[in-house]
Amino acid sequence: MRPLWVAVLAIVIVVVVVAGAYVALTASRPPTVIIGSIAVGSSAFDSYRANPSISNVSIKVNYVALSLTPSLYDALMKGEVEVAILPADLAGRALLNSNDTYVIALDYPLFQAIIVPANSTITSPAQLGGKTVAIPVGTGTYYLFEVMMKALYNLTVSTNETGPNVIHVINVAPGEVIDAVATGSAQAGVIWQPMLAIAQTQYHMRVLATFQQLWQSLTGEPTAPFLVWVATSKVVNDRPLLLKVLRLHAEAAYAWDHNETLAVIALERLYNVPPQAAPLVWAMTNDTPASPCITQQGYQELVSEWQYLVKAGFLSSMPNTSRVLTCSDLGLSP
Repeated sequence: MRPLWVAVLAIVIVVVVVAGAYVALTASRPPTVIIGSIAVGSSAFDSYRANPSISNVSIKVNYVALSLTPSLYDALMKGEVEVAILPADLAGRALLNSNDTYVIALDYPLFQAIIVPANSTITSPAQLGGKTVAIPVGTGTYYLFEVMMKALYNLTVSTNETGPNVIHVINVAPGEVIDAVATGSAQAGVIWQPMLAIAQTQYHMRVLATFQQLWQSLTGEPTAPFLVWVATSKVVNDRPLLLKVLRLHAEAAYAWDHNETLAVIALERLYNVPPQAAPLVWAMTNDTPASPCITQQGYQELVSEWQYLVKAGFLSSMPNTSRVLTCSDLGLSP
């Protein structure tokens, strides 16, 4: 019989070999991140979703699509997603309500707009007084609309008041805005991409004004409001993972901005956008910041939007801007 120590040594060797193999295998696996966005709103990240080969980043993405922005917000708050692509308004609310969240990147402008039927006699937002507008109430889009109409045209936006200086709002889901305008339930609607392009191409509706135009008239800044990437501390505190996520964002943004064919394929495949509408969506959104981090200009534009959302009452106070991670904070070059 073999001595006992020989058997023990053999077992130890086996354990060490197996453990070493496991460690080596684990080390070779790319890190995983859970990224979420909404099912009714596109983003530059869709270029990666449609064709992951556009990125060379060694990372595994588990993608989650939520029905609406409040659902995505809740998933972020619960830690069910680690990176959420949210409108800047809800990003601000996330920073207010959780010390576990950080804004790490800017996506493309939301490109919201006021739409009217092609034969409408309304030619300016100033003429919306006394009219009915369809819009999802309670969203950041609604509150921005409210503050811009008051500041630019001295019009009150209300769900229960009427009058010549009041824009009466009916609350509809994002996917129902077009129908409300088409059926005459509302004289105008507020909508965003990719539904905006569908309203223009399939329903021949006219853009009365974009939020970018209204925002520039109000603030002198042309790009807000926009989508942002909000990450949990799990991502932010793991610097190698954070850098991979930022590089993934930058590569997806570059691909979206420079590859119309890919963007059109993504819109058709992921959102069922009609072929005639998809190029219009891309033409309006191919302006995503491709920097791997938030520049000082992007930071200022985000802070400006939050300041107006505080005035409008959507945000109870200013979010902690130190949790907007800029290039300077991360030690990165734009």
